[in-house]
Amino acid sequence: MGKSSSSNCASANALALAMVVAVTVTTIAGAQAPASPSAASAGQAPPETLLSQAVKAERDLRFDLATDRLYELIIEHPDTHDAVLARLRLARLLALAGHLEPAILECQAVRNESAGDAALGNQALELATTLVRRLRATSPAGYFRTFEAVAARGVQSIDEPRTVVFESDGRFLMLDQGAARLYRVGLEAATQLPVPQEPSAVTVLPNGTVAIAGKTGVATGPVPRVVAFSGNWGGKARQAKKVRSMAALSTGDVLVIDRDYDGALRCQLDTGTCAPWGPVGKYRTVKVGASDWVYLLDDRGQTVRVLDPSARPITVVGPIAGTARFEKVEDIAVDLAHGLYLLDTKLKRVHIITLRAAPDGTVSAMATGSADVPQEGDRTVKNPTAIGVAPGGSLVIAGRSPRIMRFR
Repeated sequence: MGKSSSSNCASANALALAMVVAVTVTTIAGAQAPASPSAASAGQAPPETLLSQAVKAERDLRFDLATDRLYELIIEHPDTHDAVLARLRLARLLALAGHLEPAILECQAVRNESAGDAALGNQALELATTLVRRLRATSPAGYFRTFEAVAARGVQSIDEPRTVVFESDGRFLMLDQGAARLYRVGLEAATQLPVPQEPSAVTVLPNGTVAIAGKTGVATGPVPRVVAFSGNWGGKARQAKKVRSMAALSTGDVLVIDRDYDGALRCQLDTGTCAPWGPVGKYRTVKVGASDWVYLLDDRGQTVRVLDPSARPITVVGPIAGTARFEKVEDIAVDLAHGLYLLDTKLKRVHIITLRAAPDGTVSAMATGSADVPQEGDRTVKNPTAIGVAPGGSLVIAGRSPRIMRFR
């Protein structure tokens, strides 16, 4: 990926900001407004109290109360860092309720108010870009405007990619399990990273550390430290030796799918201690998205269970969602705004699903669009098996091909 890709990325970001302004100016007046916040009490609550109350309410799926507390914080404590954090959280909640234009406006406000916090401003831009794509899905242009097959310099012929996980909007990790190679792919080129014996899964921890599962355990850090995942399940002391998928929670704990266990395991990286987590079942993939919601793809590639961090069920997606019918989903990806991308290898298609919350706290799945993976010509990816979504909402698909497919 050369300099043109870098300029394209910058242009895309600039376009996203321009679209944010255009959308908010032309459509915010006609958008359906969310519920108004309650009147402030005589004694103002501290901003950190209101923020913690909002977080708890969202965790309890009381989205109306969470929204109320965030508005209260923004109104009563303007020009504080907590108010800026509240705006970003509010943007996600508004998007979850289907109020995309107000959510984009909140992202714009975060950009304007976070001059001293570049990371927060970038998060707002990435979320706004994702939401603009979602708005665009209802137009003739569709969810993605373009797609391209890119031969990344430094990547050898790809055999059996199993994981694509982004570290930032312009850089991702790709695990080629068939060739036992792990690549860090950037805008300019790719580099190969050291891996343990028989690498099978990879994830990125909240602090940016890369964790790689292999035959001997899970390796972390620049100087690899290998930890064996073990615990008691099925009435016996066991070790997770066949890790199939991993995803990190915001706490740093790692959710693990192991071929020899019917369910998910929650593991602590510092000790390697694991315990059963969530519903029993045979799963293929685990992903963690916004609000630490957990997505479990069943082994048949037909349904995705969505759970909160305490393993409480939120909803089930599939095998039919609106007009979309899943045939054989091989891998999934989750964006910053509760959007779900399912790579259907039988249909050679990506199903794009958006979660939608109702005032009573129930969450349902809506088909937002789709993208076909080309199978003819010089821009094809044969046998696609791995998908990842960038923070800004662009997709990367890998398969048995010398090229990587990117949808923008």
